Amino acid sequence: MSYKLLALDVDGTLLKSNHTLSKLTQQVIAGLVERGIHVTLATGRAYPSAKSLAQLFHMQVPLITHDGAFVADPRTDRVLYAKRIPHEVAAQITEVLVAHRLDIMLLHESYAVTNRSWRWKDIFPLLNAWTIRQLWREQYPMKIQASSSLAEYVRVNKVAPPKFYVTGEPERLTAAQSALLKSPLKGFRITASGANNLEILPEGVSKASGLEIVSAELKIATEQIVAVGDNFNDAEMIRFAGMGVAMGNAPDDIKQMAQYVTDTNDQDGVVSVARKFFDA
Repeated sequence: MSYKLLALDVDGTLLKSNHTLSKLTQQVIAGLVERGIHVTLATGRAYPSAKSLAQLFHMQVPLITHDGAFVADPRTDRVLYAKRIPHEVAAQITEVLVAHRLDIMLLHESYAVTNRSWRWKDIFPLLNAWTIRQLWREQYPMKIQASSSLAEYVRVNKVAPPKFYVTGEPERLTAAQSALLKSPLKGFRITASGANNLEILPEGVSKASGLEIVSAELKIATEQIVAVGDNFNDAEMIRFAGMGVAMGNAPDDIKQMAQYVTDTNDQDGVVSVARKFFDA
């Protein structure tokens, strides 16, 4: 099979466990792009963060961000797809999360609203010190603002986010998820990228739905896609692609659904994928 599109998760996949990019990975992926291989990011990160990272590789194709809720071209910022949780539903979701004493961030494509004063190290899956340096160089704004009455803020300002990012103690996360799923609220789905978070997305959205949009834009068949991920928010994408790859650091459930398991992120597993499927 001749593969034409490589879709990469970021945290736990492209980046090492210390949230940095290895020189070898950067060199190999940039080399694929230079050869004309289509490479995209499929990430839970906000668009500004993903765009900054994509520019290191000179990526030329649309990025799948917010776990598929926001797809845009990093060269022009042209939006191919955006789906949001309606602001009233978002406000009611916020009320449930606040009642369970969780830390909440509503992610827009260019700003975030939270119920606490986040430290940068608390939001590594979205922005970390290494990424912040890239954003600073590009002067691309990602504003984070706090509100002690978050649900009221959402209602008054009609915030309709592509995604919620929620952290807290596992038992509180589980209880909040159960409460949301039992509630009459509609129009959202819940996934996770780790044991200590929840990611709440518009209904019908996943990295797979984003990948379908990108592959259609590029006129690339599903069987010509390699998708690489390490966690549960990558599951749909791994199943969707012609070659679904799990990282060596992925949970066993993700490895079992993948067609191929590569090395861990700390062993440059993405490089191994590039060499095996794209002759890098």
